[in-house]
Amino acid sequence: MTSRQPHKKRKKRTSSTSAKGWRKSLELFSGRLVKWLVLIVVVAAIIHALFPGFPRSLFSSYSSAPSGNPYDGIDVSKYQGNINWKKVSQNRNIQFVYIKATEGASLVDRNYKRNIRGARKAGLRVGSYHFFNARRSAKEQFEHFRRHVKKSEQDLLPMVDVEESGVRGLSRSDLQQRLNEFMQLVKQEYGKYPLLYSQYGFYNKMLAPEFNKYFIFIARYGKSTPNLHGPGKHNIWQFTEKGRVPGISGHVDLDKFDNGTTLRDILLH
Repeated sequence: MTSRQPHKKRKKRTSSTSAKGWRKSLELFSGRLVKWLVLIVVVAAIIHALFPGFPRSLFSSYSSAPSGNPYDGIDVSKYQGNINWKKVSQNRNIQFVYIKATEGASLVDRNYKRNIRGARKAGLRVGSYHFFNARRSAKEQFEHFRRHVKKSEQDLLPMVDVEESGVRGLSRSDLQQRLNEFMQLVKQEYGKYPLLYSQYGFYNKMLAPEFNKYFIFIARYGKSTPNLHGPGKHNIWQFTEKGRVPGISGHVDLDKFDNGTTLRDILLH
């Protein structure tokens, strides 16, 4: 009969051994996670390079229309500084660009010539606008606009910008009379009536419904769609002044077609 060997006691796992195993597992998991994240970022960057509009929320702070639809155009002035028009033209959303040309009877936007030539050279459809002023007659303002805005350089209808800050002091009837004269002069020179831009509340108070028959470009920021007083609807909606577009430093106005309006409707030629 053989003798039984004494039973050997198992060594207990110490807390130090358990901690080492846990750290090793965590390091392995972290390493794999980092690799996956890098892969996702690389793939997303490639997709963004090939398709600039996707996915917009991952790559920029663009504003979009409240409905989720993309914007269709922008309007700019000296306040946007030096614009990289080649880069702007790569944005598939932008169908049109309005550029400030003149104000009153003497002011010319200092970046107008550079902007319109740069935008047209980049292949963008461009139009020019005039900021209407209460201090000078409609004829004086039109002649100033005509001197600086060449018909041959315009793809889009001219535009007149009528804001409360520019015409403060004019009565409703005086404003309408002067503005109507300006629009008639534009029609005679350029062959079509200008697009009329204004602020939502101000337009309804001072210009609606008499001017609803024209193409109307309304600024109303936020999610609420503009509604004109009386018959007629707006054609373009400027829904934010804080958009972001590659090629433009800082904020820029974003605009979208509305109520069935298309680019064809605002072409000059």
